[in-house]
Amino acid sequence: MTLSRRLFVQGSAAIAATAAGASALPGLAPALTSSTSLAPSTEGASGLVTGVVKPLPFAELPGFLGKEQLRWHHESHYGGALKAFVGFDASPTGNHRPRVQRMNSVLLHETYFDNMTATPGNAGAATNAALVARFGSFDTWREDFATAAKAAAGWAVLAFHPTNKKLYHVVTDSHDDGPAWLGVPLLVIDMYEHSYYLDFQNKKADYVEGFLGHVDWQEVERRLRACQG
Repeated sequence: MTLSRRLFVQGSAAIAATAAGASALPGLAPALTSSTSLAPSTEGASGLVTGVVKPLPFAELPGFLGKEQLRWHHESHYGGALKAFVGFDASPTGNHRPRVQRMNSVLLHETYFDNMTATPGNAGAATNAALVARFGSFDTWREDFATAAKAAAGWAVLAFHPTNKKLYHVVTDSHDDGPAWLGVPLLVIDMYEHSYYLDFQNKKADYVEGFLGHVDWQEVERRLRACQG
């Protein structure tokens, strides 16, 4: 399957936020203060809804990503994007491109952290069936997703598109590219070097292989079933 290098799969903010576990449509988030900017959300909703970061589901992923790598990535890049978004979102006018950049960064980071686990299992029934139907086999899907990830300087995403009900691998290197409107992320990998450099240095392929061994397939299954209704 041909990979799109410049389309962004994030889709509409409402649909993507739902895929990431948000409980409501994103509205105007309250301003963050120095004491609350990194306070964890207790309801599990997207930071676009609450104005505060979602907590990491884990402190570390043994054999893959260490505590310092995850903490730094979560606080500096995800947390920083959310603080900037809240500032831009206080006004409905101006700052259009930077606001979308930060919004997409928040949603993609939340989806990325939420679709990893320290205790991976197998793909769920609906997910496996969808991957086989679209790619021919699970192994073919895995190879193609790895190829997409290794080609990315930013993000690689397995997405469901509700218009034709098909799965797509989408690669984007900038937060304000695209998006492929209405596309819903099912599985996201962050390919910016800040995501892995402390633990993997420049070994990009090793990071991709490690990620594929730590996919939370139950979360992917939940997202797919939500799309399928």
